[in-house]
Amino acid sequence: MPLSDKNKPRFAANETLWRTAMTVAVVAGLFALVVSTLLIANYLQMRAVNPLDNPEIVKLRLQLAQSQEPNPTLSEQIRVLDLLARKAFFTSQKQLQAGAYLLLGGVVVLALALYLAGQSRPRLPLPNPDVPAPGYWTVRARARELIALAGFVWVIGALLAAHFTRLDVPVPAATASLGAPVIPAKAGTSLPASEEQQKTQPAAAPTVTWPDWATVKKNWPSFRGPGSYGVAQFTTAPVEWDVESGKNIKWKTDVPLPAPNSPVVWDNRVFLSGATADKREIYCFDSDSGQLLWAYTLGKLEGTPDAPPKVSDETSFAAPTMAVQGDRACAIFANGDLACVDFSGKLLWGKNLGAPDNHYGHASSLIAFQNLLLVQFDQKANGRLVALDLSDGHEVYAVKRGIISWSSPACVETPTGFQLLLNSSKDVTSYEPLTGKQLWQLKCLSGEVAPSPAWGAGLFLVANDYATATAIKFAEGKTPPEPEIAWQFEDALPDTSSPVGTDTHFYLSTARGEIVCLDAKTGKQAWMQENEEGFNASPIAVGDRIYLVDRKGMVTIFKDSDSFEKLGSPTLGEESFATPAFMDGRIYARTATKLICIAAG
Repeated sequence: MPLSDKNKPRFAANETLWRTAMTVAVVAGLFALVVSTLLIANYLQMRAVNPLDNPEIVKLRLQLAQSQEPNPTLSEQIRVLDLLARKAFFTSQKQLQAGAYLLLGGVVVLALALYLAGQSRPRLPLPNPDVPAPGYWTVRARARELIALAGFVWVIGALLAAHFTRLDVPVPAATASLGAPVIPAKAGTSLPASEEQQKTQPAAAPTVTWPDWATVKKNWPSFRGPGSYGVAQFTTAPVEWDVESGKNIKWKTDVPLPAPNSPVVWDNRVFLSGATADKREIYCFDSDSGQLLWAYTLGKLEGTPDAPPKVSDETSFAAPTMAVQGDRACAIFANGDLACVDFSGKLLWGKNLGAPDNHYGHASSLIAFQNLLLVQFDQKANGRLVALDLSDGHEVYAVKRGIISWSSPACVETPTGFQLLLNSSKDVTSYEPLTGKQLWQLKCLSGEVAPSPAWGAGLFLVANDYATATAIKFAEGKTPPEPEIAWQFEDALPDTSSPVGTDTHFYLSTARGEIVCLDAKTGKQAWMQENEEGFNASPIAVGDRIYLVDRKGMVTIFKDSDSFEKLGSPTLGEESFATPAFMDGRIYARTATKLICIAAG
């Protein structure tokens, strides 16, 4: 029997409950909106800047780096400010985590309040006699759905931002008294070495007085020598030798693992690195005897990828040349592992910069300036110039770079001060080496750039195959310096080999075996000489001579002159892709399997 109208159930409205639930929903919605907005803003801010890059600390560190004497008061001031910055940073990270939980709580409260409001909302028992326009209710329903979807996406975005916000920071700088390491290696050996050297913890970094520029120039601390622009400070290198007979060969020794990187020299030590897909090593040789003093095997660091990167045969797993400064030597490998050891083979600090997203493999060599190790970490995305403090490896600054390259940095003392030059696949950029501040940038390159910048006759020169060679001069009296193109050259350009400059000429060597001499003032070709084999190594200016090693290991020695004048063509005895190091009366050359010391008499 059907129910009568009197017996039909009526909707039980509760206006008090509805109003309370709607008030709670509005408050919870506003709370969730504010918290989610803060989480997203915090993520964007952390992506844009280094949270610990305090300008005051950077300024004080710059003063300390430029100080010739130890300054305990300034060091303590830096330490206190650094600790305060880190305390504030970690407090913000706790608030970030709490914010994510609060956002989830706010969303739950909002959902429950809306549900209760929907169940208790007062409604008319009969339809509204004022009939709305057709589609009115559909539009309202769609609007509610879109608002709900937008809110859901916004909340999910905020939670993802909280999850991916950077929580790792550089480890605090160690004071001289603390000597704290940055990142302990989980494995590592030094051969030959004592059990103490084979411990997984790095050695404590001692107090260091960093060498001045005059001391740096007495050594061969990086790829292409002091400043990494291919000009030797000594002019006494031999011009003839014979590896087979031993004439003018002081010694030669085997290098355990292969690599195309070049030798670096500091006082009586010669350093190289080598690697395979699963092994990374640093070698130290006695410069007088060639004896392998030790070989440090780098273990797995925090962040080291499990799988080896894909690299080309020419690049290999240890293409970058090491850098030496004072009493420590640094090496970087194709997987992003970076290690700093002392001259006894102890690990001072090590870190992984991230696996480089680079289709040939990481090839940019290291360079040091005062207390900083400078790393050109170009890749397909998230490339950067990184400056690390040599004392403990903490990050002093990082400058974003957007374009990939395989070039290495050069640091040049110019009339307006030191400039750190980096090539990319589109431009050349100059930075202040101690701060990372960009001084100028010039678009003049293209292709896959591997050659590094040169300096000579008051000009910078950058060049790459399928692009141009561009000489860069500067407008007088402008600070910061303003670059201008002095001249350009479009024929016979280098693919891998870097150019070199003298007071009168620039020299280019190509993968096809061409050697080109350009007039430094005009850029006009003075001469071209063809070689049977192409060049990977870079030419080095030694006084009034140029030394250039081809892939087969033959060394062409010629005069710095308006006409080609060959002085000799001795050989290294086997293939060579590395640029030699030149010290007083000696040449240190790396071949496919050996390290050779060439010395007259």
